[in-house]
Amino acid sequence: MPSPFLKAWEAMEREYPRPTRVRMLRYWQWKDFAETVTHADFDFIWNMVTTLYAGDVYIIMGAFDPDWMRETKRKAFEYGQSSPSSFHKMLEGTPDFHRVIDLENGQKYSFNVCKHSSFFYPWNNDPLGLWPTVYERWRTVKLLMGLDSRAYEQNTPKDGVVDRLQIAQYPSKIGFLEPHSDPYLHQRLFFSGYMTKRGVDYQGGGFYLVGKNNEVIEAENDIDVGDIGIGYATIYHGVAPC
Repeated sequence: MPSPFLKAWEAMEREYPRPTRVRMLRYWQWKDFAETVTHADFDFIWNMVTTLYAGDVYIIMGAFDPDWMRETKRKAFEYGQSSPSSFHKMLEGTPDFHRVIDLENGQKYSFNVCKHSSFFYPWNNDPLGLWPTVYERWRTVKLLMGLDSRAYEQNTPKDGVVDRLQIAQYPSKIGFLEPHSDPYLHQRLFFSGYMTKRGVDYQGGGFYLVGKNNEVIEAENDIDVGDIGIGYATIYHGVAPC
């Protein structure tokens, strides 16, 4: 039986065009957010889907333990130093890997980017110990997207859609991600976890959204380590050099 969230999403998508610009930022504590989504009633489902589809982006505060995020950041850095940069297509048996996407390589993507990314798949040995902790949060977001909470978890590339984690490090002063929208077919919402804090780890730049008049909407000032951000995938967003 389709989930009530899925019915609401499909009704909105039939009636209205997908959003491309952020309307406003909203803030919510993780514990209350997760509890409300898990036990959602009719009014909440339609209100939440309506606000997200109108272009609101939610910063969910305190989703991850800050110490866990900092330790994961340290382990990800060490992982990126432990072997050469490589690239692997998403095929059966694809290993975890990291890739330095410099200014030259970044031009080969559908939008320009400069970053050092590590990619992890659930069928591998989880070298950083990511999956149990991330899945506790991701399952709630999947419910909100109209999916089964454990959708795709057992899939491999032969099944078509798989779960993948990316940890992205943006090199100081040159790292960036130009404004873009994400694919929405299998994941209606972008889902980003924040491992750094402006004013502590860096001074300027970072994650931003694009407003209705194509203006930059700063998001980092009110983001702390361990928060997550969610918004409809087609809303334009990017990362400015730090």
